[in-house]
Amino acid sequence: MAVLPRPSLTRIARPLARHVHLSSSTAHLHLCPDESVTSRLSGRGVERGAGMTTVFDALHPALKAAVDGRGWSPTPVQDLALPALASGDEGVVVAPTGSGKTMAAVLPLLHRCLDEDWDPLAILYITPLRALNRDVDRRLIDLAESVGLRVGLRHGDTSQSERQRQVKRPPHLLVTTPETFQLMFTGHRLRALLRTVQAVVVDEVHDLAASERGWQLSVGLSRLDHLCGRRVQRIGLSATVGNPTDVAEWLAPGRGKAMVAVAPRETELTVESEPPEAEDEIGAVEHALSTRAHATFRRLIRQVEQTPQALVFVNSRSDAETVGQRLQTMAPHLRIGVHHGSLAQDTRQAMEDNLRSGELDALVCTSSLELGIDVGSVQRVIQVNSPRSVDRMLQRVGRADHRLGGLGRGHLLVWDVDELSEAAVTARRAMEAAIEPVTWRTRPWSIAANQLVLMAHAHKAVPLHEATSVLADVPQFPGWTQEDTLNVLRVLEDGWLVRVVEDPTKVPWWRWPAPVWAESVQMLEKKGHAVPERPEWNTPDEELPDDVLALQAPVPKRYAKGWYGTAGRTRTWVSNHLSMIPDKHAYRVRDAVTRRTIGSVDEAFVLTLNDSGEEDDGRIARFVMAGMTWRIVDADPEQSELLVIPTKDVAQAPTWLGELPPVPQEVGRDIGRLRRAVAADLDLPLPAHESSSALDVLGLGQDGPDLAAHPLDATCRSLLAEAVIAHVEATGDLPTERRMTVEQRDDAVVLNSCHGTLINEALGQFLLAMASTKTGSWGRLVIEATRISIQASGIGPEDVIEWLNDTPPEALVGLLSVTLPNSRQVRWRFAEVAKTFGILRHGVDPRKINLQALIGRYRGTVVMEEVLGKLFHERMDVEGAAHVLEAIHAGHINVRHTAAGRLGLSNRARKDLLLPQWDNEAVRERLRLRLMNERAALCCLNCGQVRRFRVARHPEIADIGRCRACGGRMLACAREGMLSMLEGWVKSEDEKDRGRMEKNAQIVANRGMEAVLALMGRGVGEATAQRILRKVQRGDMDRLLEAVHEAEIEYARTRRFWS
Repeated sequence: MAVLPRPSLTRIARPLARHVHLSSSTAHLHLCPDESVTSRLSGRGVERGAGMTTVFDALHPALKAAVDGRGWSPTPVQDLALPALASGDEGVVVAPTGSGKTMAAVLPLLHRCLDEDWDPLAILYITPLRALNRDVDRRLIDLAESVGLRVGLRHGDTSQSERQRQVKRPPHLLVTTPETFQLMFTGHRLRALLRTVQAVVVDEVHDLAASERGWQLSVGLSRLDHLCGRRVQRIGLSATVGNPTDVAEWLAPGRGKAMVAVAPRETELTVESEPPEAEDEIGAVEHALSTRAHATFRRLIRQVEQTPQALVFVNSRSDAETVGQRLQTMAPHLRIGVHHGSLAQDTRQAMEDNLRSGELDALVCTSSLELGIDVGSVQRVIQVNSPRSVDRMLQRVGRADHRLGGLGRGHLLVWDVDELSEAAVTARRAMEAAIEPVTWRTRPWSIAANQLVLMAHAHKAVPLHEATSVLADVPQFPGWTQEDTLNVLRVLEDGWLVRVVEDPTKVPWWRWPAPVWAESVQMLEKKGHAVPERPEWNTPDEELPDDVLALQAPVPKRYAKGWYGTAGRTRTWVSNHLSMIPDKHAYRVRDAVTRRTIGSVDEAFVLTLNDSGEEDDGRIARFVMAGMTWRIVDADPEQSELLVIPTKDVAQAPTWLGELPPVPQEVGRDIGRLRRAVAADLDLPLPAHESSSALDVLGLGQDGPDLAAHPLDATCRSLLAEAVIAHVEATGDLPTERRMTVEQRDDAVVLNSCHGTLINEALGQFLLAMASTKTGSWGRLVIEATRISIQASGIGPEDVIEWLNDTPPEALVGLLSVTLPNSRQVRWRFAEVAKTFGILRHGVDPRKINLQALIGRYRGTVVMEEVLGKLFHERMDVEGAAHVLEAIHAGHINVRHTAAGRLGLSNRARKDLLLPQWDNEAVRERLRLRLMNERAALCCLNCGQVRRFRVARHPEIADIGRCRACGGRMLACAREGMLSMLEGWVKSEDEKDRGRMEKNAQIVANRGMEAVLALMGRGVGEATAQRILRKVQRGDMDRLLEAVHEAEIEYARTRRFWS
C-alpha cells in the first residue's frame, strides 16, 4: 500500500465565520478573528466531510491515532491555532470557555515534541491557580501518556519525593504555577531542566497580565530566554480579553499575534428581580432583610430547585458565607456548599468534588471558581448582584454547560436600583462581547526589586548589564537603563538584600563572589599563574598571607562593568517574598464572648485602626465577618489579634485585598446612557445638554443602546423606571455620563458621577484634598460607580462645582502626589512595598513602626514612586479623572447643583447581605454557655486542698462550699487553667496576696454559684467580681451576665497597659 504524505499543518484550516446573529431571546458570543492570523490562512481551508482532511491529519502519526481513538473533531479555535502554533508562532489564543483552547495550544506542542524529538523538560504549562493545575493535569496525562510522553505536576503542595523524581526523570510537559516557575531558577539542577524548555503555555493570561503575579512571570520568561540563549515559544490562553493584540504583545514582545476564534457557543443572560408577595413581608422581618431582597432569595431557591448543581456567584468572601447561610436557613432541604479563597485547600477541593459528583445542589462561590476549573455538569450560573465587569461575567457564565456548543445560561438576581443598573449594562455588554481591556503598569519597581534579588539568589553574582538586559527585554519596562537597575539595587543594598559592586577594581579579589572568582581562576590557569588558596570570606585583611596580597587577579570580562550578589539577608528574604501575592500579615479575629477564633483580616484593615481598635477619627470600628457585625474592643499588635464582640449595628466588610473589583469606566458611563434611555422611553422632560465644539476624547456625545437592548425582566424595568421618575421629579435633572449633579445631604455632599469606581476614586481624593485645604481637617469618602459622597464639615455643593470647573487637569497628578502620602491608603501600601525592598522585615507589625517618618525618608525615591504607582493603578484612574476634568472644561460634561434625588442615595443591597445581628439576649446566652462550660478550681485557704469541677455542675455537687479535707469554708476560686497561680497565691506570705484570696473566698461563700460565674470572666479578679456582685441583686442572672460582659470588654481594652 502506498503511504500518503502527511499534510502540513500550515496548509489546513477551516474558514471562519465572522458574524453571529442575535435573536430576541438569546445573544451569541461574538469575537472577530485577528486579521494578522486569518489572512495567512484564508483560502486554504477545506470543508468537513467524509474522507476530507482536517488539521488533525497533519499531526504526528502517534498523536493523530490517539486523537482519532478518542473520536475528537477539530473545533474552530483548533482549526485556527494549530497550524500557526505548530509552525512556531507565538501569541494569545482567545475563544469562549469550553471551546477546546487547552488542546488548541497543547496538541501542536505535543506534535512538535514528537516530530522534532524535544528533550524533556520541553513544555511548561503555567496556570494561576492550583485548582487549574489539577484540572489541566487530569486532562493532559491520559493523552500525553498514550503517545509516550510524560506529564508532571509541580506546585507548593507537591511532595518532596515527586519533586526528586521530576529532576531525575523529567516530564516532557510540566504543569505548574507562576511562583513555582520562579522557584525553579534557584537550584542548579532545576535550571539545567529549564535550559531544555522549548515552549511555555500561560493559561488564563488575562488574569495574569492584569496582576503583579503576571508581571513577575513576564520577567521570568525573559530570564528563561536569557538562560536558554534563545527565544522560547510563548502561548497565552483566555476566554475574555478585550484587547488581544495588546496582550499578545505583552506576552510575546515583537512576535505576539492575536488568534481570536469564534465558537458555536451561546450566552444567555437575564437580569431578574422577584416581585414581593405577602410571605416576603413576613420573611423579611424574620431574616432582617428588605422585602425585595427576601423575594429575590426566594427566586434563587426556586432556580436551584429547578436546576440543581448550580453555581451561585457573589463578589466577596463575606457575601459567600452570608448567602450560603441564608440559603440553608430558608431552604434546609437544599444541599449548599461555600467556596472562597479564605477556606482551607482541602475544604475547597472537597466542595469542587461534591459539586462534580452531584452531592451538592448549589455551590456559593467567589472568583475562586471563576477561572477555567472544570466542576462537572453545571447547567445554571446565578450571579447575586452585579459582577461589576464584563470579563468577570463571561468567566462566570462560562462555567455553565462547559462544552463546545453549550449554552452559557446566567441569571443576575438583583433587588436594588444601583445593582440593577450595573447588572443590566454588564449583561448587555457581555452578550455583545464588549470586554474591558486588560491594563498593566509600566515600570512596576516592586517587580524589578523582586526579580533582582531572585537573580542574585540563583546565581550568587549577576553582571549589572545582564540584569539590565533581562528587564529591558520586558515590554513593561520601556527604556530601562543600568541607572534604573542601580536605583533599585541601592535601596536593596541598604536592607542587606544584595551587595553591589559598581567598580570591580576597587574590591580585592578575595572579596569577590564565588562565580566571579571561579572565572578569574580559569583565566589565571590558562596563563600558567599559580593560584593561591582563597581565604575564608571573614578573614581580616591583616591576617591574609603574602601570596594572596601579591596576586593581581584579572576581572572576568563578563563582570568588568560591575555586578551585584547576595548579602546577609538574601536567603531569608527569598523564603518570604518569592511570590508577588502581597505579603500581608494576617490578624486573628477572636470573639471576646466565646473566646473562639472566627477568622482573620489583612493588615490593610488593621492599619486603619489604633491600638484600641478605633478608626483614625476616634470612632469605634465595626466590621462584618461570616455574615455578622462585630465591634472591635482591642487591636493587639503583640498577639496579632483583634478582640471583637457581636453588636446589633450594621457595618461593612473589612478591607480584604482584591475583595471587591472596581466597576470599569465603560460600565459606569453606560449606566448614564441607560438612564437617558429610560428617560427617553418615558418621555421625561430634562434640561437640554449644552453641546460643545471641542474635541470629545471620551466619546460622551455617543448615544447608547435603547432600553430594549438590555436583558431586563418586567420587574427590573419597573424598578428602574420608578427610580428615574422619582429622581427627575425631585431634582428636575438626571445624572448621566454627560451630566454631573451635586446634592447637599444631611451628612455629606454627593457628586453623582457616572464614570466608574477608579475615576470616581481619583476625583473623590482630589475633592477631599481640596476640602482639607479649606477646612483644615481630613474628611471621609464613600466611592461608588455612579456617585462620590464627601463627608467633610464646612464645604458645600458650590465648592465642589468650583473645584471641578477651575482645577487644571494637568495639576491632578501633582496634587494627589502631595496629599496622598498622608492617607491610610498610602500607609499600608508603603508597608507592602517596604517589605519587598527590605525596608521592613517580614512579619513585623507596621503599626509598631513610624511609617510616616519612613514615608518622608523615601520621598522622591523609587520606593515612593512605586507606592503611588500601585495606588494609582489599583484604586484610582488619575489619567481618566484628568480627562473628565478636561471634558468639564470643554463643555462635554455639565455640572449642576440640584436638590437631593433618589439616585443620589447609596444602595441598600450591601446591607441586605448582612445576617440578622446579635441582640443583647443572644449575647448573654452565648456568654452564659461559655461560662457554664468553664472548668473551675476551689482551693482551701486553710489546708490547700483543691477541688475541680465544671461550673454547670456547681448546684449539683454536695458540700461544694466545704473543704473535703479539713471542712473549712474559706475556698478561693479561679479557672482551672490558673490553678498553679491560685495555689501560689494561697500559699503566699505576701499580705496583698492573702488579702485578695480572703476577699475571693468571702464572695464565693456569700454568693456561691454567682460568684463562681463572675470569677470565670476573662480579666475578672476578686475586686472586679466584688463590684459586680454588689451591683447585681441575687438571682438576677441577666444583669450578672451583662455586668461580666462589660467587665470583659473593659479588660480587653486595657489589658496591655497593666503591669
